[in-house]
Amino acid sequence: MNPLVIVAGIPTALALFGVIRKNRMIFLLGYFLYALIVVPNEFITYNATGEVAHLAYTFLWGVQAVLAFPNRLNYDGTKVFKSFGVKFFLSLSAINLFGVFLIQAMPASLELTETTKSIAAAYHGILAVLPLVGVFLMTTDRIPVKAND
Repeated sequence: MNPLVIVAGIPTALALFGVIRKNRMIFLLGYFLYALIVVPNEFITYNATGEVAHLAYTFLWGVQAVLAFPNRLNYDGTKVFKSFGVKFFLSLSAINLFGVFLIQAMPASLELTETTKSIAAAYHGILAVLPLVGVFLMTTDRIPVKAND
């Protein structure tokens, strides 16, 4: 099994833990670290094969890294923050939903066995669903409001 699949479980678990604790910083850290696993791996694959698709994957998960770069902003309950949050969560969800599709579309190989594909697709699936939980919590005002200092 590809060791990156095992390592990718850590950021996925961090994002899940962040949702459970309603801690935005931990949630973002999970997505950021996941992107830091995908970006170099896809860039190395692009350099080895020259397939432009891998460069596109590099940039897409690079966008996730930029979006999810952890910061200490707190949800302050304003309409602007809520609007931004919903768009932000839907963007993360779309990126990882695309990841599920990509993993399923790739043929099995020595590096990417069926087991590895299933685990990677599950990680992307979890990372696609978690932001939808955030959208639900934000739109139903179940996220604690805190002041930004």
